Amino acid sequence: MVSIAEELLVEETELSDDDEPQNIRYDIMPYPADYTLRMIYEMWQAGQIVIPDFQRNYVWNQTQASRLIESFLLGLPVPQVFLYRDRSESKLTVIDGYQRLGTIARFYAGDFPLRGVNSLWNARSYGDLVEGDRLELDNAILRAIVIRQIRPDDVSSIYQIFCRLNIGGTQLNDMEIRRAVFPGKANGFLSKLNETPEWRLLIGAPEPDRRFRDIELILRILALAENWQSYSKPMKTFITKYMKVLDEANAEKIGELERRFVKACAVAFAKLGEKPFHLRGRLNLAALDSIMAGLVKLDVYCKPDIRSGYDGLLVDETFIEAVTHSTSDNAVVRRRFEMVHSAFGV
Repeated sequence: MVSIAEELLVEETELSDDDEPQNIRYDIMPYPADYTLRMIYEMWQAGQIVIPDFQRNYVWNQTQASRLIESFLLGLPVPQVFLYRDRSESKLTVIDGYQRLGTIARFYAGDFPLRGVNSLWNARSYGDLVEGDRLELDNAILRAIVIRQIRPDDVSSIYQIFCRLNIGGTQLNDMEIRRAVFPGKANGFLSKLNETPEWRLLIGAPEPDRRFRDIELILRILALAENWQSYSKPMKTFITKYMKVLDEANAEKIGELERRFVKACAVAFAKLGEKPFHLRGRLNLAALDSIMAGLVKLDVYCKPDIRSGYDGLLVDETFIEAVTHSTSDNAVVRRRFEMVHSAFGV
C-alpha cells in the first residue's frame, strides 16, 4: 500500500504560520518541583503522569536504563524533566523526559535488573536491593519544571511551548503538538473520521499518515465549517483553538459532526470523484477546506447542482485566485467561502 506521506503532496498556497507575526503576549508560570523517585512511581501507577501519543515508544536499552538508576544511587545529578499542568486538572503531561520517567517506573515495577553498573548493585532489581539502598533510591530527587498557563485564557501559549521545545530530538509537527496538548476525546474522534473510506479517496491516500497530517485536514475543515465567518489568521492558531472546542464537546455535538462529515465525504465522492481537490497535481488545501466545509456546514445531500457548482468554481478566476494566493488571509478565506455557499445554491 502507498502511504499518505508518499502520495499526499500539498500545494504551497499560503504563508507558513511560522512566518506570521505573533502579537500575543503570554503569561506563563514555570516553577520547579522536586519529586522523590517513590513519588514518581506512585504518580505513574495512579495515572497522574500522562504520556502523549508521540512519546509512547520507550527506546532506552538496559545499559542506558541501568546507568540512570546507578546515577541516583551514587547521588549524581540527573537532568531535569519538563511537565505541563492543565489548570482544570491535576494530571501532568510529559513534555520532555519520558525515557527517564519510564525507566524509573520500570525499575520500580521489577521489569529489569541493573547491568554494567557498580558491583554493589549489578544484576539486582529493585526488590533485590538492600534496605538502605532502597531507601536511598526512594528518597532520591528528580527535579521537574512544571509549566502552567496564566494568560490569555486559551491554549495558544501552551501550544507555542510545545512548538519550541525539541522533544526527544524530533521536531514535532503541528498536529502532533495538538495531540499532546489535548490528549482527550478529540483525538479518538478525529482518528475515527480519518478512517472514512470516501475521505481517503478524496485526499488520494489509502493509508493514514503516521504523523497525523491527514487528521489535521479534517480538523481544519470542521473548524472552518463552524467558524469561517469569525476566522482570524494565523490558521494554525485558529484550528488549534477548535481542537479545544472538540475536546470539550458533548456527545450530541460530536455525533452530529460525525454524521455531517461522513455525509459530506459521501456526497463529494459521489459527485466529484477521486482527488477532486488536486487542482494542479497536488492537494489544494484552500479548495479542500472551502468545498468540504461548505458540504459539512450546509448538510448538502446529493443534489444535482453540486457538480455544476463545483465546475463553475473551477473556471471562476476569482475563486482560483482565492485558492492559490495568500489563502490563509482573512479576506481571502471569507471570499472563497462565500463563493462556495453561493455555488451550491444554499
